Amino acid sequence: MADVIVITPRTRHSPCVGICKLDDTSGYCIGCARTGDEIGRWSGMNETQRDAIWDVLPARHEALSINMRLLPWMANEIAEWAGRTMAEGLGTWVVGAPGALAEFPFRANRTIDVAVGDDAVVAKAQDATLRLEIHDKLRAFAFGTDGPIVLGFPKARGSLPAALTFTALGADVAAVDPRHRDDQLFDMGVGRRASRFAIRSSDAGLTKTLAALAGRPWSDVMREAGMAIFSANPHRVVESKLARVEVFTPIPLPGSTSPDGAHTHFLPEFLKSGDEAPAGLALPDYAWPVATFYPGGGLA
Repeated sequence: MADVIVITPRTRHSPCVGICKLDDTSGYCIGCARTGDEIGRWSGMNETQRDAIWDVLPARHEALSINMRLLPWMANEIAEWAGRTMAEGLGTWVVGAPGALAEFPFRANRTIDVAVGDDAVVAKAQDATLRLEIHDKLRAFAFGTDGPIVLGFPKARGSLPAALTFTALGADVAAVDPRHRDDQLFDMGVGRRASRFAIRSSDAGLTKTLAALAGRPWSDVMREAGMAIFSANPHRVVESKLARVEVFTPIPLPGSTSPDGAHTHFLPEFLKSGDEAPAGLALPDYAWPVATFYPGGGLA
């Protein structure tokens, strides 16, 4: 298990998810499951009183059949939990949008180094790396009982430039491994605000070919340089504002099976929706998805 550096806790956030309407029968808010009185008194409560309310909210959510609930975890608690899911092989982490995402499975039979620090959780395997940055505004949303947990970040802080065409980003100075920070990074241009899907290479021939296609739709790039990309097997880099997965495995040919370990999906039929997250895992309007943890076997 990774060593954990504990972040000094601050005042615990409110359970509010921006859906503020009291249920006529129970008297609980259908968004946060607090009573009107608890909502009104929240700002004047001490931490013990707030924690007592957090403790009873899961049962209220279940009684109200609310599928999504904000968890009380603060930054240090999210870091500790994320590190534990990785170090103990408890499931799969996913970054990206439907049709353009990376999966990083954490299982007992995989050798993965996990480090939990005061500002990030970093996991390194032979086939991929993952970095999750920790921020005071990072929040955890649970979906169902023992279901996926989506980390979210305020849209005002968490938007990425939405590239609508294939875009050369230059040297990948944010690479997890310093050895790759001179490699050239290219945004595929799927037009999402919460995440980007990119490819990275140090191959001079491939990067020259790709640079010449900048400004074109990704469909043109795949049509004109698809075979060169498959042949060179560039790294795939999928990132959000606070999370990044870098995948090193060979790119599966169309129609073939994805590898058992870390891999990516770039699927045109799913990109057409324009969704930032799967429909069943949509966050409140104020938040973008950062990364999703699927317990057990992986994506539902």
